[in-house]
Amino acid sequence: MSDADYSIVSREIWPHLTVIASIAFVLQYFSGPIFSLPAWFIFISLAYVFRDPRRTITSEPLAIVSPVDGCIVSIETVSNPYLDGESMRVLLQMNKTGAYRLRSPLEGKVVQQWFLLPGDPLPKLHGAVGRLHLSHRIQTDEGDDVVVSMRKNSRFFQPHCAIQVGERIGQGQRCGMIPLGSQVAVYLPVNAKMKHEPGACLTAGSDVLAYLRHESG
Repeated sequence: MSDADYSIVSREIWPHLTVIASIAFVLQYFSGPIFSLPAWFIFISLAYVFRDPRRTITSEPLAIVSPVDGCIVSIETVSNPYLDGESMRVLLQMNKTGAYRLRSPLEGKVVQQWFLLPGDPLPKLHGAVGRLHLSHRIQTDEGDDVVVSMRKNSRFFQPHCAIQVGERIGQGQRCGMIPLGSQVAVYLPVNAKMKHEPGACLTAGSDVLAYLRHESG
């Protein structure tokens, strides 16, 4: 799906904006413009933080792009809680003021998804216990697996996944949203070559996070 099919404001927030705009119009009609200002302020603030900017997607071979706008918190080798064996886990902390769009880190097929509710038995994923987790596994044509795990960070908004098992997605493609920011864990093959160190801040879809290693590459 092309950028032309998307609005500058994430479609997922449209129902909330419609309700807030309706309240603002009612307050303005019955009580005057001054009384409607708080509602209009909320409307403008939500439209801003839920913006959905266009991005220039990299075309570098074997590149894994950042799935979100955020800064690298840590990089470490861990036992993968979703797949057998070890993986390189990269923790990204999103900005609380948006954009909240989730993008695919690489081209491939969605082969598994996990939706875990608070109270469900789950391994220690990325420092969060008792929160909703939404994760998906993308597999490349060469058999490389990358898992992206996001957790709920808001009482009122849920992480949203716009892809399904069996679907093929492109590198940098929009595939969900994480309202109000959160930590996102990206599980990479252990031999992946990192491009950045902790502390680096990346732009979703445009900035390369790491590179896959193949014997022929």
